[in-house]
Amino acid sequence: MKVKVSIIVPNYNHALFLEQRLQSILNQTVQNFEMIILDDNSTDDSWFILKQYQGHQKVSHLIINEENSGSPFKQWQKGIALAQGEYIWIAESDDYAAPEFLEKVLKQFEKNSEIGVVYVQSEDVDEHGEKVSERLNYTTVFNPNIWEYNFNAKGDYFIQEYLSQFNVIPNASAVVFKRDIVKQSFFTTDILQMRMCGDWLFWIKILETTHIGFIAEKLNYFRTHLAISRNHNQNDKKIQRLIEEKKIRDYLNSKGYHCMEREKLLYQNYLSYFKFTDLIFQSRNIKLTKHSYSSFCLKMISEKIKRKI
Repeated sequence: MKVKVSIIVPNYNHALFLEQRLQSILNQTVQNFEMIILDDNSTDDSWFILKQYQGHQKVSHLIINEENSGSPFKQWQKGIALAQGEYIWIAESDDYAAPEFLEKVLKQFEKNSEIGVVYVQSEDVDEHGEKVSERLNYTTVFNPNIWEYNFNAKGDYFIQEYLSQFNVIPNASAVVFKRDIVKQSFFTTDILQMRMCGDWLFWIKILETTHIGFIAEKLNYFRTHLAISRNHNQNDKKIQRLIEEKKIRDYLNSKGYHCMEREKLLYQNYLSYFKFTDLIFQSRNIKLTKHSYSSFCLKMISEKIKRKI
């Protein structure tokens, strides 16, 4: 029987959560899947857990990198290249899913052949699986907050209205997409060098040519803990996050998806980080066009980088 879903499990130092993650996959009510497990040279006890699944009938690949790849999105690329299923689910190794996750997602694809991507609402949990926040609050800046209910939308509309603002698909574990809409050319140098925002750029690229569906039911459990890459407490991570967003905004602009307010906020955050508060204040009191504002901020950023401040 042809594999329906290829489930890619990229892991790095998530030994604490691996057992729950893998069991939540194996306990799905839909069982027509393969599991591709990719470990990025973990330094914890991940291998001792993963070797228990070596030879499991659902595991088509178990690959342990000899060296860390430096980017989770290189693991995505590898997994997608190995996948044989009609659909792909990138199941992050620290998250877990409700047993009916796949079943309900696949029904959405069956209802509408134009849909190439489906994702579900998530519940934010801590390292113990206890709820920490309401994910619906993440999108309250939009009026209406369309994530209160199920919806379908054209991909280009979804990019312009929502993804151009910020990444409204914040957890890959909540997403399933058709394998044939992904091109290897999506994995540009920009994405493969990213550590935090590569998923955002990936969703933008695949949605340019397809439709998206959303299920408002909480079927995915998004783990929040100190080790996740989106925790930006360290200064180097903060600046890396801003640099990666700049690349995404350049891509959005090149495709005609403009969001002036968010771009201004990006530059202001960058300048604020470098303590250009006086210039930010001045810029708010000057009527600047999109081009002149970008030029103004980029000049300031460039000067700071040259001075290695």
